[in-house]
Amino acid sequence: MLDSKYAGARGGYFSRTEEPVVLRSIRAGTRHALDLGTGTGRVAFLCADRSEFTLGVDVHVDGLRVARSQARPGTRVAFAAMDGAALGLRSESLDVVTAIGTFESTRDLRPVLREIARVLTADGLLVFTCWNDARWPKLELLDRRAPDSVLWTPESVRTQTELSGLAVDDIESIFFVPRRLLWGLYRSLLIEPLRRALVAASVTLEARLGRMSSMARAGRVLVVRARKTRPNELAYQHR
Repeated sequence: MLDSKYAGARGGYFSRTEEPVVLRSIRAGTRHALDLGTGTGRVAFLCADRSEFTLGVDVHVDGLRVARSQARPGTRVAFAAMDGAALGLRSESLDVVTAIGTFESTRDLRPVLREIARVLTADGLLVFTCWNDARWPKLELLDRRAPDSVLWTPESVRTQTELSGLAVDDIESIFFVPRRLLWGLYRSLLIEPLRRALVAASVTLEARLGRMSSMARAGRVLVVRARKTRPNELAYQHR
C-alpha cells in the first residue's frame, strides 16, 4: 500500500521527528495552504488541521487516489494533479506552501520556487525539505537514497531560494538514523513492541544529536523556511 511507510511504529517515528519541525511555523487559523508533492496526503492532512482549506497536489495520480480515499467527510482538504512548476492557481492566493520530500531529485529548484513565490501572498510562508550534503555521517551505503537524488549545502539552497523571490527565514536540519540501518533493523523485528522500542531509541538519539550546537546543520535533511519578498526587499537583496 502506498501509505504503509507512515503506518504503525513507522508513522510514530515521523510524527515525532519530521512533523514537529515542519509544522512549527504554520499557525492555527491559516487561511489557504498548499502541499506540493503531497503523495498520499500525509502533510496535507496535517496542514488541514491548521488551515481553513488545504490543497494537496502531485503529478502522480496513484498517491492522489489514496489521499482522496482517506479524506473524512467535512475535512477541509482537496487533492488535484498539478505540476509544481505550472500551478493552475491565482497569483497571491496562498498563505502557506509545504513541499516535504518533494525536491529529493530536483537539480534546479528555481522553476518551482518561482511558481511558489507567484502564488504566495505577501509574507506568505514556504516550508520545504531537501537532502543535506553536509550530513553526518556520510554513509552512502546506508542512505538508501534514489540513484538520482540531489544533495544540497545550506549555502546553495539559500542562493536558489533567494534567486526565486523568496527570503530565507532559517535553515535547520533533522537527524535521521541512516535509512538502510534503521528500517533494516525495523523489518527484522517481527514483534510490534520491539519495533516501537527501536523507534523510541532512534528518536531519542536523533534528538540528542540535534541539540548539539556543533551538529546544528549536520542532519540528513535540511528544512528551509522562507517568505515571499516584497519588490523592494528583492531589489535590496541583489544590490
